[in-house]
Amino acid sequence: MTEKKQRKPFIIRKFTLNNFLKWEDLDYAIKNSKDKDIEIITTDGRKLIDLEGQKKHVKYNSVVITKCKHLFDFKFIKDFVDNKKIFYYRLWNADIYASYNEKSCSFKKHLDYANNLIIPQIGKSRWIVENFCDTMLYPGDLLYIPYKWKHECVPTEKRISLSFPFWLDPALMSPADNEKSGIFK
Repeated sequence: MTEKKQRKPFIIRKFTLNNFLKWEDLDYAIKNSKDKDIEIITTDGRKLIDLEGQKKHVKYNSVVITKCKHLFDFKFIKDFVDNKKIFYYRLWNADIYASYNEKSCSFKKHLDYANNLIIPQIGKSRWIVENFCDTMLYPGDLLYIPYKWKHECVPTEKRISLSFPFWLDPALMSPADNEKSGIFK
């Protein structure tokens, strides 16, 4: 099996019966993350990084906290990928997407240079994966979005969601994709 073979997205409803993160866990992640690992998402879907005092903006905007794997025990997701042999990867991490208010927002339609597993924790969101689905995800559901599949999340309420990006080995990526991923430099 190689990554050259195109994988297809899938959804597992009620993948987890318990949420791993609550609002106080989000506060903990913000407090214990570096400013450079906190991204603000504006209502028009733009990403703001490196704001002075980045952490003070999170309560009023949607936020992404990257590189959270070390903050919580997320080994279960790596074990799931490894045991099911869903795809090969070189590195993985955990990101938290959240919004403290009803005006949640996320990025417009885009693609990622990683295989992504999404698990909502609090609140529901509409997910549109091009040529696959337009569906609501609820806490505990799992959505797999393969490398370079276009997708968009449309939050419908306050939310916390986990995203687990798994990056390919650079040998399996085109040089252009490797450069765009920004992971293996």
